[in-house]
This record gives sequence, C-alpha cells and structure tokens, in this order.
Amino acid sequence: MLINQVPTDKVENKPEEEILRVENQYWVEMAEALERLKTNPDFKKVVLDGYFKDKAINGVSLLATDHVRRNGVRGDIMEQLVAISHLEDYFYTITQMGTMSVDEEIEE
Repeated sequence: MLINQVPTDKVENKPEEEILRVENQYWVEMAEALERLKTNPDFKKVVLDGYFKDKAINGVSLLATDHVRRNGVRGDIMEQLVAISHLEDYFYTITQMGTMSVDEEIEE
C-alpha cells in the first residue's frame, strides 16, 4: 500500500459518516434551540401553557357539551387536539434525537 493511499473501505464510508455527522449536528442544534425557547417566558406562556395546556383542556371539556354533540362539531375539536398532539410529539422527537446525537458523540 502506498503511504498516502486510504483503504477503500474508509473512502466508501466517508460520505455516510459525513451524512450522519451533519444529521446529528442538526438534531443537537434543534434540541438546543428548543431548550432556549422553553426558557423564554413568552414562548412558555403562549405555547407551553396556552396551547399545550389551556387549549387542550378547553378542547377536551367541549367534547361533552350538548351544543357540540348536537351540532356535530366533535370532529373539528378532535382535529384541534390532534394538532396539539402533533406539535408536542415534534418537540419530543427533537429532544430525543438531540439527546441521542449527543450520546453518540460521547461514545465516539
């Protein structure tokens, strides 16, 4: 083997390793940004408390009212609750992926 020649298996893995590194960095940065947002009082008031808690509780409370049942709008309310769940799940995914990425870097 020549002195400057890189083994073929190392060359072939390089693009995949770079993709993983970039993806891991993306999730770490997203998790860090989310943590900064969670410390912002306005974000906490509007999203964490207002949307995730108050709007969700109000939506669940509406499901049992006679007006909602009579007018057949339960589906609309359920869609709003599903939207809340999707955003919470997205935040959870960011946290989990960002944490996994940091753990992977520590192991290396």
